[in-house]
Amino acid sequence: MGIVIDKRKWQGGTHLHLLASSPKDLVNELNRYRAQSEQLEKVYELHRRLGECPDLASMIEAFSVWLKGQFGHELVAYRNAARGRQYISCSCHGPHRQNMVDVAESLLTCQEIHTHQGSLEQLQMRYRFLLLDPQETPERLLLIFDQESDEALFEDLASLLVRELRGPLDRVLAYEDLYDQARRDALTGLVNRRVFEERLFQEMANAERYGHPLCLAYLDLDHFKAVNDKLGHAEGDDALRRVSNTLSAMVRDSDCLARVGGDEFAMILPHTDLESGRLFMQRLCYAVKELDIVAPGSPALGVSIGITQWQSDRPMMEWLEQTDAVLYQAKASGRSQVCCVTDLN
Repeated sequence: MGIVIDKRKWQGGTHLHLLASSPKDLVNELNRYRAQSEQLEKVYELHRRLGECPDLASMIEAFSVWLKGQFGHELVAYRNAARGRQYISCSCHGPHRQNMVDVAESLLTCQEIHTHQGSLEQLQMRYRFLLLDPQETPERLLLIFDQESDEALFEDLASLLVRELRGPLDRVLAYEDLYDQARRDALTGLVNRRVFEERLFQEMANAERYGHPLCLAYLDLDHFKAVNDKLGHAEGDDALRRVSNTLSAMVRDSDCLARVGGDEFAMILPHTDLESGRLFMQRLCYAVKELDIVAPGSPALGVSIGITQWQSDRPMMEWLEQTDAVLYQAKASGRSQVCCVTDLN
């Protein structure tokens, strides 16, 4: 029995021309469909990889791995100027890695993009910018370093990348913002108790593994109640923000400063021994005093601090209790001072 074609379905349809096409035309049409199918597979694989990524860093890394199968490159970077976010993924592990990252950071910080591509003679590579904004402004962009010479291949990829990456990148940044909000104190912008506890576990494990010193400090504001009661809660909130900003400006990137209660803060100081930690805490005491926040009839706002150093044979709860005890000692000894284990009665 032969194949029966319903002419009513074919007349006026998009496939009618195939019946009258030459074999060469049919081959070309099939090749076109095959190319479309292959591109759809690439897009599907890209979105599958991106869909598994919970943050910007992992998304750029996943994109870089996917791009390797399409277009050889050494570095991929993303910048979103409006959100103040960027990430650089460099697949090079040789001596030129840091040079490549430095050049990428320099290019990303340019206020204006004068050319979408150019040569990097010091790296013997090319750089290419892809603008992801619909208005083609440099607010959101990709930067790629490569040694490829196939311009046609990159041009074909460029339109696909702009179209397919914009949405996933915006979504992951929105997710990161929500995640970050859940882990930060709304008033001061410092990380909250949950983050502090997670970080403490991590730093204890690192200290145990690598043998470096680790200190923990509890900070409690002095005479804050007078500021709240006599000047009002708005002034109290402002005082907390000013103290938080002052402390934040003085801590290292490797430290963890958290607001763990109303006027209570905690600080984790990796790679810090007790004496170095004590000296640093004394500077913090002085800086808070210098803010000169005073309620009528009350001493100036200050901070009492208790600091201890972790010992590998001490359970965490015992360490926390000891730190709390030295903070209480600082309060009992006159406030606005630093106490450590050697100061305990």
